[in-house]
Amino acid sequence: MHTPSRRSVLRSIGIASAAIAAPPLLSSCSTSSSSGNAANAGAELAPWPTYVAKATVTPDLKGDAVTGIQDTYLKYPSELTKGTSETPGDGSTLKVMTITYGTAPTPRGQNKYWQAMEKALGVKIDFASVPAADFTAKMATLMASGDLPDILNLAGGATLPHEAPFVLKTMANISEFVSGDAVKDYPNLANIPTGSWRAAGRFHGGIYGVPIQRARPGLALWINGTNFEKHGFRPDDSGYSREDFTRLLQELTHGRKYGIGAAKDNALNWFGAHAQFHGVPNTWSVSNGKFSTYYESPRFKETLAYLHTLWKRRQYYPDSASTATVDLKTQFYNGTVQSYTDSFGALPTTLSQVRGFKATPMISYSANGVDATPWAGPGYAGYTVINKKLSKAKIKMVLKVLDFLASPFGTEEYQLLMYGVEGVHFTYNKNGDPMPTARGRTENVVNLPFYFMCSAPQVLYVPNAQEEIKAAYEWQRQTCPKLIDNPATGLRSNTLSTAGATLSQSVDDAIIGIITGRQSVNSWDTAVSEWKSGGGDKIASEYESEYAAGTTK
Repeated sequence: MHTPSRRSVLRSIGIASAAIAAPPLLSSCSTSSSSGNAANAGAELAPWPTYVAKATVTPDLKGDAVTGIQDTYLKYPSELTKGTSETPGDGSTLKVMTITYGTAPTPRGQNKYWQAMEKALGVKIDFASVPAADFTAKMATLMASGDLPDILNLAGGATLPHEAPFVLKTMANISEFVSGDAVKDYPNLANIPTGSWRAAGRFHGGIYGVPIQRARPGLALWINGTNFEKHGFRPDDSGYSREDFTRLLQELTHGRKYGIGAAKDNALNWFGAHAQFHGVPNTWSVSNGKFSTYYESPRFKETLAYLHTLWKRRQYYPDSASTATVDLKTQFYNGTVQSYTDSFGALPTTLSQVRGFKATPMISYSANGVDATPWAGPGYAGYTVINKKLSKAKIKMVLKVLDFLASPFGTEEYQLLMYGVEGVHFTYNKNGDPMPTARGRTENVVNLPFYFMCSAPQVLYVPNAQEEIKAAYEWQRQTCPKLIDNPATGLRSNTLSTAGATLSQSVDDAIIGIITGRQSVNSWDTAVSEWKSGGGDKIASEYESEYAAGTTK
């Protein structure tokens, strides 16, 4: 059972699950295209930043960079190293805007975490953090106003209308500073894997965004492992059938407890994990250079039909269609909902929030003997761009600030970012884990999300959660070698940038409508046809051009 003091720690290292499986939206460049065309086909391609792995603390359980198994730490390092050699800032003020999954921070004058971060960075940070539920609307207002911050976090998963032309027009091309060996001036940015830069992508050939790295696993079905195991589920049982899963949900649904939950503002957590269990491709598939969407897979329709049966059996949390994602998570944390789809990257949040049970990602059940297709995530959860109005010297300074924030696990800089000041925001427990003080439960990186400006490559570690971390590592060992990629990751589509939000809303409404019975399962064919004719086929064609030109290489 987790202690109450962990409740507010690491509430959101991960980002909402939509950020994991949504098609890549944009990312970089201002070599300029007067038409606002962000396509990379035919453009001169800046080389990706040279990857230079940075030595860090030896893990307790070794990862595998090829398959995506993460380095895992069952205890916090007893000795820390320095992640940077100097204070990066120049004493000036930087205006910053990021997404947030926390609450409003304590004002700067009373916020010792804010003050400590400013002192370490050598700059004053005027921080505007936007709640996830308001992010898309806030960005629309910002994009129209022209009153832009110096540093802007573009969160993954949000399909922002006309995002590509906005970045092309207003943000700085950082290719000369980070492309190829130039990135070695920023050693912690060089430690960000090439796959994350590829996922954020080029923009008309150039590099604009510094990616917020995420682990290779994408979506997971998070379960109340304690209750699942009480009813016969075993974490290593790869022969677990869909029928077994359905019976188990029925047993777990009683009183005010429900076997499964979802949210109104995220269609992906209605179907994502289950689509993988049914063998659905990862968002897009490509054959002989031709792209097709996972919506066209007959197994997608089968997934919707199955989930509709769970709804009819009343195994879903009954208010799912009117529940926000943040509230769905709370229903899982407090034991009301027994399973739901979220990103694997939500692990630190989940393990620090649950009470009285073991939360674990679930190995896939077998759906009619079909091989599961676990989806790899894109390797990033959004990226950070820099206002092009800044001078070259200022841009280099900002990159030094981002480099500081990307200092890896086991460094003093990482500890300050993630846990604050020892004795003020955290103290060590008997096992050496940094645990929050009363002040640290309000003044922290969740409520003042510096890590959405930039952060280090993730490792598997959560304070005081050794058994759950071991279980997550074992899940990765079984799952990561089978992960399949989304072939559209890093590719550019102007149609997606301009019409993607409207297209997504239409098909998401159909998905939730079918599962909840407001629409028939057979209406799915019409919904897919309308998505394709409304712009989906054009997106596929644009991906095909980018793919043929090798723009992510």
